[in-house]
Amino acid sequence: MAFRGCHLAALFATLAFVRIPPCATGAEVKELKFLVKGSAPQPYELLFIKDGNSLTAICNCPAGEHGNFCKHRISLLDGKPKGLVSDNAEQVAVVVEWLVGTDVETALLELRVVEKDKAAPKADLVAAKRKLARAMNS
Repeated sequence: MAFRGCHLAALFATLAFVRIPPCATGAEVKELKFLVKGSAPQPYELLFIKDGNSLTAICNCPAGEHGNFCKHRISLLDGKPKGLVSDNAEQVAVVVEWLVGTDVETALLELRVVEKDKAAPKADLVAAKRKLARAMNS
């Protein structure tokens, strides 16, 4: 699924909790932005967009920019503000609330099952990470 124009506009908005106009779904679109410390000198920007029952999570780290699995997004979805450098740690709990009932939650739970299964083939782990990345990018 491609990003809607309003999602792309949201991606370039300033760091803060911002209300943006509804997209085609007619549902109120909400977004939260975070800055996290990564391997680059500048912090990575994370954007979470809640549009009805859909949750999109975007990170500008190298993995995230290529649409791949990204530990920065997972950390916040797990409710762990590890490496957070923006001053909105209390909003991590909101992201966790937004996760409930989404395809991202389903994919994250499936990944956790594969991670716990020590006998699972590496291909299963790779597939679960790809599925989660697709869910976060849609």
